[in-house]
Formats: sequence, C-alpha cells, structure tokens
Amino acid sequence: MSTEAKRPRMADRKGKSEKRNYYAKSFGDSRKKLYLEPGQCGFMVTCNFRERDCIQDGYRLLNEYADELYGKVGEAEKKPASDEEEKEEEDEVDISVLVQNEAEAVKKQRAQFRFKSVETGAKNCCFITTTLKDPKELALKILRDLNETKKSKTRNILRLMPIEVVTRANLKDIIDAAGALFDKYFLKEPKTFAIIFNRRFNNDIERTKVIEELAGLVSSKNINNKANLKNPDLAIIVEVIKGLCLISVVPEYFQLRKYNLLEICAQKEEGPSAEKSKPDSEDATEKSDEKAYQDEGTKSEKTQDKETKSEEASITE
Repeated sequence: MSTEAKRPRMADRKGKSEKRNYYAKSFGDSRKKLYLEPGQCGFMVTCNFRERDCIQDGYRLLNEYADELYGKVGEAEKKPASDEEEKEEEDEVDISVLVQNEAEAVKKQRAQFRFKSVETGAKNCCFITTTLKDPKELALKILRDLNETKKSKTRNILRLMPIEVVTRANLKDIIDAAGALFDKYFLKEPKTFAIIFNRRFNNDIERTKVIEELAGLVSSKNINNKANLKNPDLAIIVEVIKGLCLISVVPEYFQLRKYNLLEICAQKEEGPSAEKSKPDSEDATEKSDEKAYQDEGTKSEKTQDKETKSEEASITE
C-alpha cells in the first residue's frame, strides 16, 4: 500500500523536474552571449572595471544622439489606420493570426534596435555593434558636442572609438580589409596620416610589420600621402583584441583628445594647467603616443619620411 502510494509521487516529481529543466534550458538559450565577429562594425568603448555600467552608458548616449541625428526607430513606419480598416480587422480577428502577428511584431521590434553589445574577451574593453552604415558620423557628433559644451554625459566610459571594419588578426586579412577601407580616404586627395596601433592578449602579430605594411599601402593609394605623427589629417586606428583586428580611419584624433570623453570634458582651458589635470585613468599607450608625436615635430622634412616607420614602431602598448 505504501509503495503504490509513493510511485505516483515519484512520477510527479520526475515530471516536474523534467519540466523545470526544459524551461531552464530554454531560458539559458535566450540569454546566450554574443561575441565580436569579423564583418561587424560599431563602437569600442573602454572603461575602468565597471563594464555593465559602461555598456548602459553607451546605450543611453548612442541612442540619445542617434534619435537626434536620424530620428527615433520606427517613427516613419507608424501610420494611423482608417475607420474602415479598423472595422475590417475587427471582423477578421482570429486567435492564431493574432498570436502570429504579435510574434512578428516582437521580432521586428528587436530587429529595429540600432545597438547591441557583444563580448570582446578583453577586460575593460567593450564593443557595441550597430546597424548604422557609418558609425563614425554618430561618434563625431557626440565628441564634437561634448567638446563644445564641456558637459560630461557619462561616468563610466573613458574612450569612444568608432570601428568601421572587424577582421581576423593576421597580416593578410588586415591588409585586405584596410585596402578596401583606405580607398575611401587616401585615394583622391593627398592626406597626412598617423598609425595608432594597440593590442590586447595577442603576441603573435608583429607590430612593426603591420605598421610598415599599412604605411606602404597608404602610400600606394596616393604617392603624395605623407606621414605626420604630430598633427595628421587622418588617424588610422588599429586595435588588436585576441584573434580579431579592429580598424578605423578617423579625423581630429588629437584635437578631440584621442576620443577620450573624460579628457574632452576635463579640458576647459588650454595651457599647462590643462595638461596637468589629466586623470589617472589615461592609458599608458596615450602617454607614449604623445611623446612620439612631440619628438616627430623636431625632425626635418628630409629625414621625416625615412624615420616615420621607426617612430611609429616606437609606440608602446
């Protein structure tokens, strides 16, 4: 009698556990992490140990300026329905169709999100992908506005860098991706350029080799393109993170404080006092870059082209 009474209870427990595991599995799949992949574009944002807050600040900041620049998502698609259309919809209401329409609406709403964070695998380095064709346009709007107003709109983001190309971190893929990108900037009018190279968790790729190949590639686009490490027209950003390489070509790199939001808002007045007010959070890379650029200003025009590659290679991580 006692054994028969226990059997259905055990069966019930087994059924409940299977059901609970089923829902736990589906819930886990819905929250699966997304990772940075080749072919993406977006914004690299750096922080100091508060990555979740950094991403939230990034969402808020990017959406605020994107709505101002492009309008809110889905505004143009919303059209008021007429009375006749509403009556026809009410007459043809079906539960299965209604559920399907709601599911499609949810998918469409998710697809309309302009920004989505993905994992980079590097601490204090986040990445937010975007559906925008030109992330640089939005980033420049944010940086220039902060530079004019000097009003800080984030506590956790240090640097906001638009990324145009993500490719694999090997020399062939980097040159192939950079070649197509450089056609937009260096093919027609002659420009001065500087190469900013940083890497995280990757010792396989040679810094000097990459800089030499990219500098030669820029020169091949237009023979009048010259390196200028002090005040370039365009800065070529190369960020290597593990097995991936992030590339972008940006203007006003030093005028906008190397795209450091805290530096832009902190520099309220020019001069020695502003230089001393640099925060401790500034990367060691920025300090070494600045020294290399100051040293380049003392070189003559004849020796500048010969020593460009060695000066760029001297930039430390």
